[in-house]
Amino acid sequence: MKHVSFTLPSISASVSCMDLMNLQSQTEECEKAGISFFHYDVVDGRFNQCFILGDSLLEALAVSTDLPIEVHLAVYEPETYIERFAKLGADYIAVQYEAMANPPAIFDLIRKYDAEPVLCYKSVTAPGPDFLSLAKETAWILKLTVQPGFSGQQIQTQAIEHIKTMRLLLSEAGLSTPIQADGNVNASTVPLLASAGADIFTGGSSGLFLKNSPLKENVSKLLRIANLNTIGNNY
Repeated sequence: MKHVSFTLPSISASVSCMDLMNLQSQTEECEKAGISFFHYDVVDGRFNQCFILGDSLLEALAVSTDLPIEVHLAVYEPETYIERFAKLGADYIAVQYEAMANPPAIFDLIRKYDAEPVLCYKSVTAPGPDFLSLAKETAWILKLTVQPGFSGQQIQTQAIEHIKTMRLLLSEAGLSTPIQADGNVNASTVPLLASAGADIFTGGSSGLFLKNSPLKENVSKLLRIANLNTIGNNY
């Protein structure tokens, strides 16, 4: 598998917001712009009322890039998807806390297929009593700041509060686990997210892939804003 080489803060690119008709050129542009990895959403139509991306596109992306790919399984019964997506090129697999009956078993299954687990929380889900024990087993935490599956939503303030709580819990436990924010990430929201404790920012239609604004400039701008507002976590 390909590992993310962390220099925080970092930017990842949401594949669902890319120009998929020109996947190769868009992938190369993202790489040159300085993103750390690709974020690939999979929604099953049940966990949320839409469908996003499939397995054939992941296979094409995996052979088009040397950067790691994080597959976000916004699905029920994630164990039925893990082997297929791992074999097609997922380096990290994010699974929804709300969809797992036995998170440690799911994490073990992900590792079995040579990928690393990422723990994901919906925008409305606060960290529970098992947060720290699960965080210790994952590469990072993915916190959705909008509902999964639909672009163009406004950031949810409760999700920012959850990030603050997560960072406090991690810090008090002596853990440096990164927190990834996904949803309505742009120049206006990054200060709120970074000051709350997020250090990986997944850019999409509102902050990264903008008309009449070069991708490389957008990445640099988000990183600059994140650095100015970071709470000073060192990883």
